[in-house]
Amino acid sequence: MRKLRSVVLVALALLIFVPASSYAIVDFGVYGGYSFTGKIQADTVDKSTKGWEYGFLGHLNGSVIPMVLSVGIGGFYQKAPLKYSVSGTDFDLTKTAYGLDGIVMLELPIIIHPYVRGGIAINEKAKIEVSGPAAYSTSKSKKFNSYYVGLGAAFTIFPMIQLFGEYMYNTSKQEDNVDLTSNSIHVGARLSI
Repeated sequence: MRKLRSVVLVALALLIFVPASSYAIVDFGVYGGYSFTGKIQADTVDKSTKGWEYGFLGHLNGSVIPMVLSVGIGGFYQKAPLKYSVSGTDFDLTKTAYGLDGIVMLELPIIIHPYVRGGIAINEKAKIEVSGPAAYSTSKSKKFNSYYVGLGAAFTIFPMIQLFGEYMYNTSKQEDNVDLTSNSIHVGARLSI
């Protein structure tokens, strides 16, 4: 609870000290993508994972340098149904997370806007399912165990609508010394108001 309070206080302090004179005060987006290389590592498992992922995000934005550099702080929700195999048994690993998201974007006077984005999961749930004769399911949740960072570019197609593409690196530590990492490519759309 202390970590959550600290993160919220830092986010509010940033919003207070960053003047909100950017064109887009608030943005909302939806994205989808593919985790092309990932890994699940535990004491007895060291396997690669792959799969689709999708999510939603939103930010409250402000300009650091008007019409040049903007900063946004908000939230995200992401779901990633991944797959891996151990000794001929197929496992479905569904990772669901929500938390705080931050973005720093160059607001260049052209249609391309490069940015850096990162975040931390307030809560992440990992559910593992096995189908077949030995079917079972297990689920575990953890707080403040996952973070991601990435690079992207947004393309303005209408004054308030942007399409974006990004690369994201995600890592999380689950219970029982299990580490999940992934490298993903996302594409999406964002509405800026």
